[in-house]
Amino acid sequence: MTNNIPEFLQNKDLRLILFGGKGGVGKTTMAAMTALYLAENSRGRKKILIISTDPAHSLSDSLGIQIGDHITPVAGPTSNLFAHELDAAQLMNHFKEKNQEVIRKLAERGTYFDQEDIADFLDLSLPGMDEVMAIIEMARLLKEHAFDTLIVDTAPTGHTVRMLDLPNQMKKWIAVMDLMQHKHRYMFRHFTGKKYIKDECDLFLINLSSDINMVRKMLSNRESTRFVPVLIPELMSVLETIRLLKSLEKINVPVREMLVNRVAQGDACPFCRSRKENQKQALQKIDTAFSGLEKIQVPLFAHEINGVSALKKTADYLVGLPVSENPVKITASVPESDDCVSLNSDLEFILFGGKGGVGKTTLAAAAALHLAHRHPEKKILLFSTDPAHSLSDSFDIPIGNRLTPIPYNPASNADSNLHALEIDPEQLWFNFKETFKQEVKDLFDHFLSKGTDIQFDRQVMTEILEMAPPGLDEIMSLDKMMDLRKENQFDIFVLDTSPTGHLLRFLELPHLVRQWLRVFFRLLMKYKGVVRLTGAAEKALALSKNVRQIQEALIDTQKTRFVSVTIPERMGFLELERLMNALLKANVPCEHIIVNMVLPPTDCGFCTLKRYEQQDCIREIQSRFHQRTIVRAPLFPNPVRGVAQLEEISDAVFCGGQG
Repeated sequence: MTNNIPEFLQNKDLRLILFGGKGGVGKTTMAAMTALYLAENSRGRKKILIISTDPAHSLSDSLGIQIGDHITPVAGPTSNLFAHELDAAQLMNHFKEKNQEVIRKLAERGTYFDQEDIADFLDLSLPGMDEVMAIIEMARLLKEHAFDTLIVDTAPTGHTVRMLDLPNQMKKWIAVMDLMQHKHRYMFRHFTGKKYIKDECDLFLINLSSDINMVRKMLSNRESTRFVPVLIPELMSVLETIRLLKSLEKINVPVREMLVNRVAQGDACPFCRSRKENQKQALQKIDTAFSGLEKIQVPLFAHEINGVSALKKTADYLVGLPVSENPVKITASVPESDDCVSLNSDLEFILFGGKGGVGKTTLAAAAALHLAHRHPEKKILLFSTDPAHSLSDSFDIPIGNRLTPIPYNPASNADSNLHALEIDPEQLWFNFKETFKQEVKDLFDHFLSKGTDIQFDRQVMTEILEMAPPGLDEIMSLDKMMDLRKENQFDIFVLDTSPTGHLLRFLELPHLVRQWLRVFFRLLMKYKGVVRLTGAAEKALALSKNVRQIQEALIDTQKTRFVSVTIPERMGFLELERLMNALLKANVPCEHIIVNMVLPPTDCGFCTLKRYEQQDCIREIQSRFHQRTIVRAPLFPNPVRGVAQLEEISDAVFCGGQG
């Protein structure tokens, strides 16, 4: 480990600096701190823009100002710092408005589809384009020199990797559209005998392809781009960072340094000593796993780091300047409460969600154990839909993409009634696409053997699933869950969901995906007179029905409960407000809020400061959500891993103990 001044704070050639990692490790804080430092130290010579691409923006919370979807000056010590919480969906709408006629013309030229079909299909099927638009917007800002340096606060790991890989995915989408245009070029030359001249459709594809290539070059430019992984010295964070770096290496995104955040410093009390001791193994793992990278430690501060003043102090620490803690306002502690989370055995679906890093996975695992103990007659499945799975880390056993029994009762000879599954939605989606493509190929080959050539339509139909809307892979994972439900394999499904931003998008997905599947089904039927695609159509119809059942299940107050998880920190509270508003809007029932990682009373000065800050936040949560049951889960001195420690959480949070 080293505390040299980070290269990304000194290198004047860097134009794009991205911060990423597991949810809750401090990405937004580190990005905001870097932006403030670079703006102040350029002495007004450089314009700095910090952008948030996380759907659950917390940049406003970190800087202490309202930002939103427009470039906003950050008032403070400098006048050359700006911030933007990017609304990628809005960028996507502008793209559609500008280009929809050209895209429809492309599709009309290349298939049997009529105008209405094409309009419906293309409105629903620009794959991940909202996120691609975000990257293209960044590239545009750099290309036009609107700003000298862009600092990017990215979404949690799984979705960041997917976003950075979207330029490669977009090349596939462009290839499908080019197939449609290729048919037009062929027909033009065949029937006119003239040389083909590029039209607006060709130019659209050329320009879009150029934009995507520009993004790919920008992300892999070792002179001007850096990705800075942020992690904390906990095993789950380390393991997820290992996965992140492997993905970044595949797509050639340059990484030179990493920030190891919240490193324990003191040992004034047993709690602090335990925290410091528990971090030793993770710190050693960090040293060995990331031996090729510079590792920069940032200490665990007693105060939350938000607002310009606190962010500047963090920067001061990184460049070697002395840092002092602010005095804390001492307030009365929040009275202890006997409230607990009550989970009815008649429930079918229990979802845990919240900001990244608040302990959703741990609490979902503890809930599943609680139900398994209390209801041995019930079969429980703990199901992860988070792209960055950590159920294996929680139970300290390999799980992965298979139904895995959790042996929580060694004294029992009976088979475990608790299983876990870390579903791989991308693999499910890949398998579906490959099966469909093979079916299309076989059917068209059979048709072509009769002497009719519809080669271009066959190619378009083979590639059409590359135009599916973003998140369909996540719906595929729930499709798998609904299949298990139909087969009566399990009675209760406990879901560990994606971090807030992508969970919010996921809550909107069933309606969007069902619309797309209906249009897809209609398009397949257009080919009924040409080839028989009954198998593919039946699969699309079956998936659409399952999506409808998912929609119904999410809002069923008799069968479903959503448990919101937060931590007693200001930024956690603000994100909780956004989540609760979204759940209310989506009619998803939520009666319980778990405030996780609450410090116990202690004589230690450091822990006392943190506890007083937490108590103020808990009081605010109780006031804002007084109609909900607010349950406090203690912060344990040791990382919660394995059945025994999960059962301690279970006993502390869920009503009735193990029974």
